[in-house]
Amino acid sequence: MKLKYHVEIKASEIACNLSDFQEWEREAFRWVFADINDARNFKPIYILDSNRRESDVKRESYNCTGYAISLYNSQQSAKSKLLRIISGRPNAHKKLGTHIAQGELEHGDGISGKTNDSGHFDLFEYENVNLNSKFSIVEAIIT
Repeated sequence: MKLKYHVEIKASEIACNLSDFQEWEREAFRWVFADINDARNFKPIYILDSNRRESDVKRESYNCTGYAISLYNSQQSAKSKLLRIISGRPNAHKKLGTHIAQGELEHGDGISGKTNDSGHFDLFEYENVNLNSKFSIVEAIIT
């Protein structure tokens, strides 16, 4: 199966080693806006914000995970990270999200990496996958 943003990844001409990524069936949590169908909810940062991509290129921190979506393995991990970010940047929630959503990833949704120490992992969705329909809001963080 093809990755949802395979064209953009290829056009970026950056090395994209996904050998450690695989299909997993697992529970996932994500920052979202109050309307689960908001177009921003399940878009990677490099698709949402081309300035971020350009900034990362200049800092030489550009890699293909900018075309993946960030997920967490627990509601608490997602909430803690969002609260940490917005505590230093009070308007960050306007770009990142105001709620936590929970969903179940299945084989065929995409490939993801291993979970890091803070509970974060990246998911490269496959083409024609619609995660909005698989996730539900479980907590409001900013109201």
